[in-house]
Amino acid sequence: MMTWRGRFLCLALLAGWAGLTSCGGGGDGSTTNFVSQPSNLGQPRAGLSQAEMEAFERGKIVFMKDFKPSEGLGPLYNSTSCRSCHSTPVPGGSSPRYRNFYITAIGPPGLQFPIPGLPSVVVPAYGQGPHLLATFNLQGRRTAIPDTFFGAPVATTQRNAIPIFGVGLFETISDAVIMSNADPNDADGDGISGRYNTDQGALGRFGVKAQANNIELFTRAPLQNQMGITSNPFQGSAGTVSLRRYGHFNALQASTDPNDPTTDNDGVPDPEMSTQDLGDLIAFTRFLAPPQRKAFGPAETHGEQIFDQVGCTKCHIPSLMGSEGPVEAYTDLLLHDMGPALSDGVSFGVPQLSTIDPVPESSGDEFRTQPLWGVSLTAPYLHDGQADTLVEAIILHGGEADAARQAFLQLSPPDQGDLVLFLEAL
Repeated sequence: MMTWRGRFLCLALLAGWAGLTSCGGGGDGSTTNFVSQPSNLGQPRAGLSQAEMEAFERGKIVFMKDFKPSEGLGPLYNSTSCRSCHSTPVPGGSSPRYRNFYITAIGPPGLQFPIPGLPSVVVPAYGQGPHLLATFNLQGRRTAIPDTFFGAPVATTQRNAIPIFGVGLFETISDAVIMSNADPNDADGDGISGRYNTDQGALGRFGVKAQANNIELFTRAPLQNQMGITSNPFQGSAGTVSLRRYGHFNALQASTDPNDPTTDNDGVPDPEMSTQDLGDLIAFTRFLAPPQRKAFGPAETHGEQIFDQVGCTKCHIPSLMGSEGPVEAYTDLLLHDMGPALSDGVSFGVPQLSTIDPVPESSGDEFRTQPLWGVSLTAPYLHDGQADTLVEAIILHGGEADAARQAFLQLSPPDQGDLVLFLEAL
């Protein structure tokens, strides 16, 4: 059977690419974190073919590019380039809190829809459009959003950009591996009831709510929602990882079909991004290397043991086996209830059914287990960036993670310090 990499290269050749290119560049690089960064951060993974390397380098140029209205930017947007939100500490990373964007969903959990006039629940800070009518308006370049809309509840939250280092390896992890760690009904009684998420019947791996199945979906959605850049499918459904169809999941809050083009009415012909540029941008994200683990000393080794003892590895599983080897990201790629303090009320996808969840069709109280490789390099933390430090992020854990949080708080200061040193070495 042809691998995902083989399919990618075959499609590249069929599209007439002369070689599947480069430049570096900047981002603002601003961060309050002074931990030294791995030498490979922002670089391509090892073992790529020449064609893949060239695609990565061309994709980096697209990633760094500042788009103009004449090139399709807008009419509604939050940023002018991919690197605008993924720049800390290097392109491909996270962003300072001032780069946060808003998400607003109207309706009850499980049956939510965007503000009328918007292509998604992402609320743009710039541009003009029908979403600015009535009670929705821009004030100081931030949107004033009411609590109800024609009687329907409105859920509003912020998002901080998530780093994309190494995420292409999540495509190598099969559905079966992810599903093997799910326990939606907490059958073992340990208080951890992780469940997988789906969209259009495909099992999710990417995004704060594990709502996207593959890198193409993970790329095309923000192109339109954050920048107003339209595109045609590159692989579409053919790029779905471990294709599985669950008939009862093809409803409710599923995104548009991956085979559908995106369009807008800004006067620039659609698609605004060429097939080659889109494919190269996908290659850049797909082939970004994961952060290198730093050398462990006695403190880091001790911290790793404590991390397991307090129960963190029940969700932050150290390694998941992929088709190219172990993916040591410290995640299970599942949804977990993080408690009412962190709940944002915004649901994506259609989660695995659960008999113990009060709203089983919604992921409003749940978040994907955030990968921890390179975590010390991409502050602030949590979905909205509200935690400035790793300790703050741990303390804000609730819900299924509350027992682990309590165990951490009961540790001695030296043990807490060793656990943090372990995290900083990942």
